[in-house]
Amino acid sequence: MVPISQDHLITISERARLIMENEQIDALVSSSCENFYYLSGHQSAFMYTLRMSEVALAVLFRDSSRKTILIMNDFEAAGVANVLPQYEIRTYPTWVDVDDPLGLIGDKFQGKRPVSPQAEEMFGVLSQVLAEYGVSNGKIAVELSSMRYSSVMALRRACPGISELVEANPIFTELRAIKTPWEIDQLRKACMYAEAGIVSASSEIAVGISAAEIVEAFRKSLMRYPDGSTARFHMVSVGANFAPAHVFDNRPSELGDLIKFDVGVDVAGYGSDIARTFVLGPPTDMMKRIYSALRVGHDRLLEIIEPGLSMSSAFGEVMNLIRSSGLTNYNRGHLGHSAGLSLAAEEAPFISPSENAVFRPGMVICLETPYYGHGLGSIMIEDMVLVTDNGCERLNRLTTDLISL
Repeated sequence: MVPISQDHLITISERARLIMENEQIDALVSSSCENFYYLSGHQSAFMYTLRMSEVALAVLFRDSSRKTILIMNDFEAAGVANVLPQYEIRTYPTWVDVDDPLGLIGDKFQGKRPVSPQAEEMFGVLSQVLAEYGVSNGKIAVELSSMRYSSVMALRRACPGISELVEANPIFTELRAIKTPWEIDQLRKACMYAEAGIVSASSEIAVGISAAEIVEAFRKSLMRYPDGSTARFHMVSVGANFAPAHVFDNRPSELGDLIKFDVGVDVAGYGSDIARTFVLGPPTDMMKRIYSALRVGHDRLLEIIEPGLSMSSAFGEVMNLIRSSGLTNYNRGHLGHSAGLSLAAEEAPFISPSENAVFRPGMVICLETPYYGHGLGSIMIEDMVLVTDNGCERLNRLTTDLISL
């Protein structure tokens, strides 16, 4: 596991408090796996591995003299190293009995343990914390739209005195859009490992190989990077079958098939998202025409991105360019997105016609111009870039040529 930077966590807290001060928010509460990690520096096994929702909370207070509180079940909390002085752990009971035979903790839960994690118990601790810190009737920002309905109801029952409960997701979107130096380092490595995986897997491609075998080769190649965790996702398509798959196709590839890699690698919770396209044998004129139009648009994105440029205007210019370059019916909802913690790979802001955000230094953005055609397959170019003070830095090193294998 890559050790998390304390400077990174302090920077995030400082940035968050500036937003909270501007909006007069007394406490910011994270409940999703990504945002709990973002505020706490701990990747919850209950959230990431067991895929449980609303089982831990991180509570950041606008008052910088207050410690950030991590609310977790007592089983998982036993494995959290509380090394930062600005953090404090509060626990609630889960179904696992945690004994203290040597008297190390000096306390033992004696009540009835639940069958499974209980949101009521967790939000009960939150209510106590808010009361203790004097903000029970304040303005509290919570990830309401990301929570299950039952959890929202449990929160409201446990904390009836909150005068104003507001949505926290816009705050986290704003915070996570600008990366700290530590985050940028993780994304650089994630991009590098994904590219190395494409190079390794593509070297094994020949007529007769299947999508399932290519995915296996990609996965195996990542084992050489101990800090690279695993493949975050690997959307590999062979031939005309371009639809995303959880179980990959075993159909042998044929001469003339397009082979598309849309892959990402996880490093310390941060994921890359890049894509490249190959063809078995020489490409057809149609493939070359489509690829050329997509690449023109992709290259233009790399040229025009700079601080202050609106994402909606970048979308409009590049979409028009792709259409005028030979793909008259090209119709995409967005041409890129922020990269970071999201397990879904794509996160806001998006390069789309409805996006009000502008490019800002410190953003890491995935630029993508994908094409999916019935009877043809998938053609895709996707790069990751870091927005700098005067343009953007391309984090990828692989060629954007259509490679014939």
